[in-house]
Amino acid sequence: MPSNLDTQTLTFGVGGTTEVAITHGLGRTPLDGFIINRTSSANVYRGSTAWSTTTIYLAASASVTVTLLIF
Repeated sequence: MPSNLDTQTLTFGVGGTTEVAITHGLGRTPLDGFIINRTSSANVYRGSTAWSTTTIYLAASASVTVTLLIF
């Protein structure tokens, strides 16, 4: 289904408090994201590295698999 929203959905694992680099194909630096689903109650947050046109950086309070909608 076509969409007027410039978004992308990503599913990935975060292994706890260590920052993880996740490649995306949005073609620009994302403004933010919404967690759609996660496999545990872990808190997921931005890492200390700035997001770019190809990569976002996240960390979590515990190991978790996350589905994130970036926009």
